[in-house]
Amino acid sequence: MQTDVVAILSVFSTICFITWTIFSSVRRLRLARTQADVQTILLSRFDSAQNMAAYAQTDAGQKMLSAIRFDHETPLAPMLDCVRWGIVILFLGGGLCILRAMNVVDSDVIIPGVLALALGLGFEVAAFVSWFLYRSMGLGAEQPKA
Repeated sequence: MQTDVVAILSVFSTICFITWTIFSSVRRLRLARTQADVQTILLSRFDSAQNMAAYAQTDAGQKMLSAIRFDHETPLAPMLDCVRWGIVILFLGGGLCILRAMNVVDSDVIIPGVLALALGLGFEVAAFVSWFLYRSMGLGAEQPKA
């Protein structure tokens, strides 16, 4: 009976996560396309470099140019996300293993617990390797400000 509850919760959580991922990706894609279309139309209206330079000096022009710029930020946010997810999954796997050790649930729960521990550990190792490569390539060094 308890294994059925874990299975139902796992299936429901997986479906919710997949749905959320699809809808958020579609929303971001549509927003990016719309923004690119607006910027393309706006840029095509300039007939000379002087008009473009004059527009770039206005507040609206500066906002548009700052939105066009490419993101060259550090990849620390994805690394931290990996660490966060790894910690959460490690605690989930540890909790399932502890519940099994205390004989609160059936012995079938040990398999998802160990798999969750392995997945969480994998996230942590991936974050560490990413951070190590990031630092070894010299990308994490502070740049002097001019």
